[in-house]
Amino acid sequence: MWMGGLLTTAIALMPAIKGSSEKPGSLITLLKAYHRQLRVVAVVSMLGLWITGLLLSRQSPASAGFLNFSDTYNMLLSVKHLLVFVMVGIGLYRGYILGRRIEQFNAKDQKAYAILLIINTLLGVAVVLLSGISAVMG
Repeated sequence: MWMGGLLTTAIALMPAIKGSSEKPGSLITLLKAYHRQLRVVAVVSMLGLWITGLLLSRQSPASAGFLNFSDTYNMLLSVKHLLVFVMVGIGLYRGYILGRRIEQFNAKDQKAYAILLIINTLLGVAVVLLSGISAVMG
């Protein structure tokens, strides 16, 4: 759900807001409400991913432990974990630092917010691809 929310935001919501003729105040209100709802989805999804990841790694005989680069399978899992950590960091920064001051955004802040969204979305796609590859290998 977290990845779907990122994709929806990057592909549909942000371009719609950018091209909208609505007053900036109403768009900010919409963005804040959307952001608040998506934050709940993101936190629940991260917890779900963490729990299922732990359970699946314990089931897999190929898993050699957290951040183990001993073979291709474990390297893929480790890279995936590192990407998720980066995504969580970006998400926390966007949500709890930038997101709290959306009303005061200038052009530089808007650009940073959008770039971080795109980076997180691309990282999310990479994580899903790595998950598929490691599932086939494991």
